[in-house]
Amino acid sequence: MNTLNTFAANENANILDKLSKETVNNIVDIDGQSYHTVKIGAQIWLAENLRTTKFQDGTPVATGFIPNDDEQNLLRFGRLYDWHDVSNPRGLCPEGWRVASDSDWKALEKSIGISGKSLHKEGWRGKDDVAIRLKAEQPNTLFKAFDQSQVNKYGFNATAAGVKLGNWYITQGMYTEFWSNTSATEKQAFARTLAYSWWNSHKGQIRRTKLLKSHMLSVRCVKIEAG
Repeated sequence: MNTLNTFAANENANILDKLSKETVNNIVDIDGQSYHTVKIGAQIWLAENLRTTKFQDGTPVATGFIPNDDEQNLLRFGRLYDWHDVSNPRGLCPEGWRVASDSDWKALEKSIGISGKSLHKEGWRGKDDVAIRLKAEQPNTLFKAFDQSQVNKYGFNATAAGVKLGNWYITQGMYTEFWSNTSATEKQAFARTLAYSWWNSHKGQIRRTKLLKSHMLSVRCVKIEAG
């Protein structure tokens, strides 16, 4: 096993160990895949990226790209979906769950420490180590400048899955982008970005942005509360 594969295996083990400590209950998607969940504030979120290949009615999704087309990346990074799959009324998330909306993301961000006046802005938001609280542990002391007790504080386990733009899969290890189910314009929808690179000065922040609906990004689901 080469060094990269060894790290990937170790990271998967670390993620599973963290999940075992932080989760609420498991849920299962239509493919029979189990996901850990985590409560943050008043919300319950998936603590893993979505991996489903079907909508709730069993219809296959159109996208669902595995990073680098490598099955070893499936647990670590989940699948990447375009926004048309995200917004499909058949339902991408398991029954009783939905792809997080822009408002869901704002509620999460408020719970972990982003101030109210910043929530509605676009661009990088948050101070100190607010984004670190959502990120899985990283190798090579990537987050050494931050309070280590804050790394993955909420068990959200965000990993740098990268994105797929057309035929190009890029930024693995540098960024992760999460769709919201909220349309912004005819061609764009709201998303969230987390940065990981050692040179990036925004590692402690969360970006609210608009991205082309054709891009393939990671997806997190949030539980639909009764009433």
